[in-house]
Amino acid sequence: MELQQLRYFVAVAETEHVARAAERLHISQSPLSRQIRQLEADLGLQLFERIKQRVRLTPAGRAFLVEARELLEQASRIEARARQVGKGEMCSLSIGYCEGVIHNGRLPAALRRFRANYPRVSIKLAAMRSAEQAEALERSAIDLALVYNLPARTDAFASRLLTREPFVLALADDHPLAERRELMPEDLDGMPWIALPKAINPAARERFLAACVASGFRPDIQFEVAHVATTLGLVSAGLGAAIMQSSMRRMSPPGVVFKPMQWLPLAVEIHVVWRAKAQSTVVRRFLDALDALDALGEQGEGVDLAASAFDC
Repeated sequence: MELQQLRYFVAVAETEHVARAAERLHISQSPLSRQIRQLEADLGLQLFERIKQRVRLTPAGRAFLVEARELLEQASRIEARARQVGKGEMCSLSIGYCEGVIHNGRLPAALRRFRANYPRVSIKLAAMRSAEQAEALERSAIDLALVYNLPARTDAFASRLLTREPFVLALADDHPLAERRELMPEDLDGMPWIALPKAINPAARERFLAACVASGFRPDIQFEVAHVATTLGLVSAGLGAAIMQSSMRRMSPPGVVFKPMQWLPLAVEIHVVWRAKAQSTVVRRFLDALDALDALGEQGEGVDLAASAFDC
């Protein structure tokens, strides 16, 4: 029994006329009659009573019509779902992300655009460090990674730079340097500092210290803090200075001022990474949403990116 046979059967049952059913189905009457007879033979049932020019359902035919309609409706739903999955409109998307992509607004803006276009896609988010995201991506626990540091296995992943923004200096608003329009490296030499714990990212700590020395000052790290909100709280309390991505100026809490440091050879880079050999439709659609932000200028402060094209 085939779905096409069921469609033929339903058309004949609804019109009670083979010729009219054939006209509705855009086929000739002879193959339609042949398919109905074949269906009856396969089922071992008489589905219709033939009365002159018309046909009428038998009791068995009426019972079969209910089941046939339900089966055709279910097949239609399955087909529609398959088409939606193929278009990236109905499936799931799991995204790992670093904190910085939230602060600069890129991830929230992309999620808003993606959700508007594909409301039936189930989205899962997981805040993780860069190394954790690479591991999760490799074992397919996430579909996309938004990381500070690219994975070591470059052959397994594809990536592109999503954002690059400079660091700014965060100071308490009553700090002696808070009123200065421009700060120089020597102004910061020996100042108490609040930094990310070395254990979290030793390489990042080394890059930070090397950049400070190259610029002409040595920070006195007195506090190690893992979260930006806590760092800003300690800065506002006057316990030290800190550097952070420039987009944090949009969320400046009371008691904190931000100062540019164009001379500091560091920048916050965030990369979007995906499995090179497993780029699903839904992943391509989300990358399209990120690209659309570039085209429309909906990007975080300090971002300097060219739009990238992806083949859909």
